Amino acid sequence: MINILERYDSVIFDLDGTLIDSFEAINEAFNEVFSTFRDRKISFKESNSYVGVPLECLLGELFGKENQDEAIDIFRNKYKEVCFEKTSLIKGVKELLVYLKKKGKSLSVATNKTGSISRELLDYLKINVFFDYVYGVCDGFEGKPSPEIIHEIIQKTGISKISTILVGDSPIDIMTAKNAGIPIFSVASGNHSYDELETCNPDYLSISISGLAPGGVK
Repeated sequence: MINILERYDSVIFDLDGTLIDSFEAINEAFNEVFSTFRDRKISFKESNSYVGVPLECLLGELFGKENQDEAIDIFRNKYKEVCFEKTSLIKGVKELLVYLKKKGKSLSVATNKTGSISRELLDYLKINVFFDYVYGVCDGFEGKPSPEIIHEIIQKTGISKISTILVGDSPIDIMTAKNAGIPIFSVASGNHSYDELETCNPDYLSISISGLAPGGVK
């Protein structure tokens, strides 16, 4: 599987569910919002179904446009409080990044998480050095599936679309790649199953991110 990524000069990664496991922290942040507006907590299954969707769209739809800004503030404040303690690298990620960097690849991150906290998390997890660009919402771009972040990275790297690939764990990532006109390598390392991702017709598909690392399970 890894030889597929070697065909590309620029590899853009999603963050949550692709590089990092932050689902516990995200669940706590959603619980804070749901407790405030609906006086209840939500299951991991329910909160996981929201991962990757831009907060502005999601929370406005769930709690009403009039509560959207407050809900976003509650979510982000709680997430910042718990995210460092409750986030870890997904198995095989560091090995993959080391390998690709040694091969001279340009590596970047495109996420629907806030850009600033994403960069802080990568620094905390000691993998920030591998990335040339890390962009998220609040960096002046529309969230995925808009291709804006992908286009910005392509412009910054100077590497053509034909030599750029996106790696992500969700149908939103597949839509983003198609909108940007680049191939997508889907990994079932997040909260979407292999079978679910397969129905979205990605260009490439692996059961896990560890399957892309040298010596990983295919």
